[in-house]
Amino acid sequence: MNNKSTNSQTIIAEDVQIDGDMNLSGNITIYGEIRGSVSTHGSVQLAKDGKIFGDVKATAIQMNGYVEGDIYINGTAELLSNCELVGDLRYKVLNIQDGAQFSGRCEIINSEVDSD
Repeated sequence: MNNKSTNSQTIIAEDVQIDGDMNLSGNITIYGEIRGSVSTHGSVQLAKDGKIFGDVKATAIQMNGYVEGDIYINGTAELLSNCELVGDLRYKVLNIQDGAQFSGRCEIINSEVDSD
């Protein structure tokens, strides 16, 4: 088996609901619903109708859907105009578009932190 890291892409379709935690190493795009935490060494892209009920840990997030849980991003967090976040957000870089809804605390990560 080849242990080289790949730029894998996982897609959760809009008609899919996952009950349970997801741990992966690549990027994930979510159109459906996840009831559990999402942890990846890649980036998370949450579509307009996508929902996460749990914590998120990733390198980057582009969020246009709904998250109820805490988010830890060791890079750039983008809260797009249709997103709603109910929970705390830790990030290195934050971009918020007009219309984004956020209810929680923000905390910037100042240094490289081992999040595992």
